[in-house]
Amino acid sequence: MHVSWNEFMDEQESAADAIAGRGHTIPTKRKFAFATITVVAFFVVLEGGLRLCVEAPEAERFQQISQMVLFLGTQPSDLMLDFDSERFWRLRKNITVEDPRNTYWQGTVTNSHGCRSPEFQLIKQPGTLRIVCFGDSSTFGIGATMEDTWPYQLQALLQQSLDTGKIAALASDGKRLIEVINAGVPGYSSYQGLQHMRQEIDRLRPDIVFASYANNDFWQWDQMSDRQHAKRINRESTADRLVMTTRLGQLFASGISRARAAYHRQLRTASPNEHWAEAATQSYFEPRTDWIPRVSQNEFRANINQMADLCDERKLALVLVKWPDQRQAAGSWSRRIEYHDILDEIASRRGLCIADVVTEFQNHRSWSVRTYVPNDIVHVNGAGNRLAADAALAALYKVLNRAEVLTN
Repeated sequence: MHVSWNEFMDEQESAADAIAGRGHTIPTKRKFAFATITVVAFFVVLEGGLRLCVEAPEAERFQQISQMVLFLGTQPSDLMLDFDSERFWRLRKNITVEDPRNTYWQGTVTNSHGCRSPEFQLIKQPGTLRIVCFGDSSTFGIGATMEDTWPYQLQALLQQSLDTGKIAALASDGKRLIEVINAGVPGYSSYQGLQHMRQEIDRLRPDIVFASYANNDFWQWDQMSDRQHAKRINRESTADRLVMTTRLGQLFASGISRARAAYHRQLRTASPNEHWAEAATQSYFEPRTDWIPRVSQNEFRANINQMADLCDERKLALVLVKWPDQRQAAGSWSRRIEYHDILDEIASRRGLCIADVVTEFQNHRSWSVRTYVPNDIVHVNGAGNRLAADAALAALYKVLNRAEVLTN
């Protein structure tokens, strides 16, 4: 059969078109794979861009300490504090404040270990007695220089006592150097203090431990206790925690929180965190019955007992500190007294010593009430810290009579 050239070329083009058409047909599985890769690549690029351009939103408890610090008129906490997943926040390392107008954070804030002490080596020198003071802002020394804090003054007093032969037991055991480490962190409750002690006690390796808590435990910050906040974090699924490590997930959660706050404002109802710093400060004097304390009395008792257990397991002496506010120093009622009663109960039952700063202040009430920082009823100047150091020294004299301390 004769076929013209034009007909032949038409047939070839049709065949080529058919073959080409079949070649460009993409299977459904491959289409899905391409789409998945494209979406993943988009979010990877988006996440990378967000991390470069947007800082991570702070966790809720960390946001709250930032608000509280700013509300009280002190240095912005982001210069001093970092987020910590177990104790909500921690002190940054190697911080020094040189602004003379800053009356709350003064001088050396932290050393390379995150402690408010002169530099020290984790491995103790031979013949050194090491004391670690865990606590809150009264131990840290808000409103005082590092040299004025009671742990620093305690070291000087104890070293002087050792050098003059007042502590014969230490000298006979070969102890020649005293090292007192200030591990206080502003804003800490006993819940945070317990986590802090768990994290640091083996790293710092003390011979004697001080624990000073109760200033922040009875505060009513919001509708959840510290323990409830921690449980909420622990209840999150692995997938939830993975999502919240991404900047996109963090921003989404932060946006939801802000939207809820705006919703409450529109309805003219107070959300849990709306102006909460002001309300929390007012609740210090006029407790709100509808708010939950950061640490209840039962939880406080459990936290202090667990601190004692940690020390018992390591054969370390534990000294509990009772710190007064200005009202209590003057002999008046204070909300913290109920928590101090728990410290007395635990000390009596477990045979622990108490550094009774309350009694020391009340014995000098004619002038001790004037050692408090202006517009502050918790933190004291160098003279007030000296009274606290005297109370701590009196407790240590009792502790150092126990042979087991000297053999560690």
